[in-house]
Amino acid sequence: MVFSQVNINIRDGRKEIVKKYNGFNSSKWWLSRLLHPFYPFASSSKSRLERELNFLRSENKLKKPEVYSFNMDEREIRRQFIEGKNDYCNGGGIGKLLSEVHKEGYVLGDSKLDNFICNSDSVYIIDAEQAIHADKNRYRYWDVSLLLLSAGYYNYSNIEGFKSFIDGFSREYAYWKGYRERVLKGPYSLLFLLMPVQHVAALRKALLDR
Repeated sequence: MVFSQVNINIRDGRKEIVKKYNGFNSSKWWLSRLLHPFYPFASSSKSRLERELNFLRSENKLKKPEVYSFNMDEREIRRQFIEGKNDYCNGGGIGKLLSEVHKEGYVLGDSKLDNFICNSDSVYIIDAEQAIHADKNRYRYWDVSLLLLSAGYYNYSNIEGFKSFIDGFSREYAYWKGYRERVLKGPYSLLFLLMPVQHVAALRKALLDR
């Protein structure tokens, strides 16, 4: 299932991202409906473009690409290309950035590791088409749980890598204490039923050890 088409272009001597927002097919639409009690996912191309624009153009110091132009009729956006790679990211860096996102009153919804990119200077959010401004802990908890689940699969065969990620994240994420106290009592722990079994011990230690 392809939801957005992303291409790298050269314009005026610089790299840029051209992103085309596609509509969800029926299976993705039903999935977004099923997940709605956890997070208000947007399914239409227009609403996802609007969410991403609102986030990327928000006036704050969050690390995110600059928007060069957009076309609502064509469902297209042109934005800054950020040099970096996913496997350069560590839990501490992402923990700091997600803390800033949540402090600004935003939540990402689609907070999987692929939507961050890191380089020697910083950590950036490069996909925010499900981001909204909502000061609700339950949406923040969704962000954290989905991020940890995606880190489990990203480090599927690397047990020490996952331990390092979750250790760094739990140290640097400003709201970790509140998350840890509430997550196992709420529905967001259901995501952890999908966690690769080899990472369950490290996850339990991070959530239960005081």
